Parts: sequence; structure tokens; C-alpha cells
Amino acid sequence: MANYSTVYGIVGSVTPFYTTVSDHSCSLLISVNTQTMGQINFVVSPQTFVLEQHTFGQGEPIIGIYDTSVPVPLIYPPQYQAVVLAQNTFGYRAALNYFDEDLLSVDQTMKLNIPSDGSTQVLLVNGQNFAYNPGDHYLFILYMSDSMNPSTEVTPQKIIVFCNSDE
Repeated sequence: MANYSTVYGIVGSVTPFYTTVSDHSCSLLISVNTQTMGQINFVVSPQTFVLEQHTFGQGEPIIGIYDTSVPVPLIYPPQYQAVVLAQNTFGYRAALNYFDEDLLSVDQTMKLNIPSDGSTQVLLVNGQNFAYNPGDHYLFILYMSDSMNPSTEVTPQKIIVFCNSDE
């Protein structure tokens, strides 16, 4: 099972990502300055989920999530394949994890509380509303917290449901 890590920072630059001199690929390299890791680079491919299809620019706050089980080149600055990117204007915390039917993360570090008043947006990756319990899926969540560590119970502002291709 994938293990995801979340990075918070400020976009330093956005450039085309070339693997060869004649490369015209559809990937970008986003350089991010972080407080905890220094400078890192995210490779943004067509498979990267970008919340609200945001176009990033220099100086913008960003959340990036990558899979720690994917091999990375031994270069400086570190270069990770971005799985999820989101603009972070409001100072959100974020997580990507598998949540069971009781909305408990697979690593049991986070339990989601979804109020019945509709204050939590629950969406599919295409931006459409998800009408069911989002459990038993990988979920990207945005939530407010004063702490850098995820708390046991979280009430997200937004949940993105990653459905299997056969659902």
C-alpha cells in the first residue's frame, strides 16, 4: 500500500521538465521552498491531481503530496513525483490516505468527522459532488489545524474521493 507524505511551502519556480534535449513532454518541474526540507522539486505529470486545476506561479503557497515508496533520484534538491498538488492560500493542513467505512485512516492516525450540515464539501476528482459515504476510498482532505501533527479527529473543509476505475 502506498505511503504518502505532505509538504508545505512556497513555489520558487515552474519550468518545463526535460529528460532529453529534444524532449517535449507534458511534465513540469515545480521548485518549492519549505521550512522543514529546504528546497525540493516536484515533477508534475499529466497523472498528477491538481486541485481545481490551479496553475501555479512563483511565490504562491502550495501543498504537495508524494508517495514515499516510489524511488527518487539521489540528487539535490530532492525530486519527487507529485501525486496531489493544491494551492494553500488559507493555511490548510492536508492528507492523502485510505479511509475505511468508519472514516478511520488505514494507519489509524486520523478519524474524519463529516457534519450533517453540509459544511464539508465531498467531491470526486472531476469536481462533481459525491453523494455517498466517502469511506473505503483514498481521500485527499483539506482541514484547518493549529498543529503540524494530524490530530486524532479531523473535520475537513474539503474531501476529494479517488474512486477505483471500475466504480
